[in-house]
Amino acid sequence: MRKKLSAISVILFFTFLSTNIVGFSTQTFAAETANLSEYIQYEMPIVAINTDSDTKIDSDEVYTDAKISVINDDGKYEMSDIASSVKLRGNSSMYSEKKSYKIKFGEKQNLLNIGDGKGKTWCLISNCYDGSLLRNLTVYHFAELLDGISYSPNCRSIELYVNHEYQGVYLLCEDVNINKNRIAISEEPNEVENNGYLVEMSRYAKDNKFDIDTATYEVKNDLSQTQSIKNQQINYISKYIEKAYSALKSGNEKELRKYIDLDSLVDIYIGNEIVKNVDAGWDSFYMYKNAGGKLCFGPMWDFDLAMGNANCVKGFESWKGFNPYNILNVNANSNPWFCHALSKSWFRDLVKKRWNKLQGKINGLPKTVIKEAQTNYKSYCRNFERWDVLGKQVYIEPAEISALTTFRKHYNYLGSWLNNRIKWLTQYINSKDFKNGVFVNYNGKQLTSNSNLLEISPILALLNTSDVDLTYKMLPNIGLTLSIKNGGVESWNTQVDASGFMIEQGAEYVLSFDYSCSETRQLPLCIQQNYAPWAPYYSGELKATKEPQHYETVIKAPASDSNCALIFSLGGNTFNGTDVTINNMSLVKKSK
Repeated sequence: MRKKLSAISVILFFTFLSTNIVGFSTQTFAAETANLSEYIQYEMPIVAINTDSDTKIDSDEVYTDAKISVINDDGKYEMSDIASSVKLRGNSSMYSEKKSYKIKFGEKQNLLNIGDGKGKTWCLISNCYDGSLLRNLTVYHFAELLDGISYSPNCRSIELYVNHEYQGVYLLCEDVNINKNRIAISEEPNEVENNGYLVEMSRYAKDNKFDIDTATYEVKNDLSQTQSIKNQQINYISKYIEKAYSALKSGNEKELRKYIDLDSLVDIYIGNEIVKNVDAGWDSFYMYKNAGGKLCFGPMWDFDLAMGNANCVKGFESWKGFNPYNILNVNANSNPWFCHALSKSWFRDLVKKRWNKLQGKINGLPKTVIKEAQTNYKSYCRNFERWDVLGKQVYIEPAEISALTTFRKHYNYLGSWLNNRIKWLTQYINSKDFKNGVFVNYNGKQLTSNSNLLEISPILALLNTSDVDLTYKMLPNIGLTLSIKNGGVESWNTQVDASGFMIEQGAEYVLSFDYSCSETRQLPLCIQQNYAPWAPYYSGELKATKEPQHYETVIKAPASDSNCALIFSLGGNTFNGTDVTINNMSLVKKSK
């Protein structure tokens, strides 16, 4: 939804390296019909995509030509066989059977009249890792109430058919791009200062990217085709953001207001903290600057792993405690804007005032979950006839969520989680501890820069090839146990990965963990780059037996790196038929 946009200031995902942690069921589901006029409709609108010659949509780079039809709530066609093109979209969701899609029309459209105006590109988000199918929709609707953020993507749930085959419930959503009806800033590809810029802070940045401190950014709008002008454009916006970031770090509110729309920073922090977004600093953190305007934050984007739906980082499933990635700038998943802002008493005061002003709207958030679920109940349930995923481990959701066997249990869980979260945050934000800059985690322990880096790192079993066959269980003391049937061919095919932590050149770190294997095996480990070319900083090999052993060593960092990983390689046939346990993992920076 497009909201206020001042004249002078017009205008996170991490994801996981696994290619096959736990897949969706591939059962077939007969299409309700092979004829567009015969679709069986429940409460939701229907979107039907039919590709030319029934071509399969199998690329996230190349568009496939298609015709799209849309049936509204009343069962009437809003459009029929409109020419378009479609491709896959997403990061971790690319490995799910239930794919997400991006649609591009030749002429602007306002699908189901949900937007504030027309646009050429739209998203169909599968929410394949969210058993409630409601997390993204809930956040986008809540973001509409945060008028410090000028725009929130308009969306609604629909049922999707692709080439006459039923695909389930999807979130039809506006794409994040520059448009007078979306992010309404100027777009002059051959201008530098007189141009608007849409920027994403992302660890996946590829093109038109730049680094500031520990974060990587990518310009998302079209830039000049002339390389020299493009270089000037990237240099201009990167220098502006760097000045804004430096002003934030210095703590001078008056100076900061010269560069940043503080209302947007306050609101986007509140939006991310309520839902305890695990991707806060990894990916999908957007900001924009209009020609002659200040840096603004938004829109909010990508929350399927939020609201308790991730067990890869200790405590993230809990509605208690602050998101450590908003407090501690010690991790590649950390959001440095939030970390530095929250260290300032004046910013915390702004958050408290804003929270209390929004209290009535915030309190109503759980009710919006229940209302949406009950209003469209039959359609949501039909999704799970197509995808047999309830009551199973689908991705990285905690055991409490994977045990939920019905859609009703999922939406009630989400509503309850939000209700408890809001009550906890309301009490803490109005406490003396928050005023004094004291933040606690899920168990009430104060978050400090001396925290165990692996306690706030995503810990995963990585199944890096399709032939790997194993099961795993997260352990309560920062670790996991794996039962490996087939580890693949190469040592890297199966890995235990604790990723995203930062190291500083010359600093010393104490690495420790407990380990065992049901059969005697050599256990290789490595601290390395968490990105290509995966260069190592430390490596070793231990003899693992069925008797638990403890390992501890001091490592001096040979370089500074904002995105590292601790890797145990368990692939090849070495560990086939064995159970491996790695527990009590710790990496702590030694005090000087």
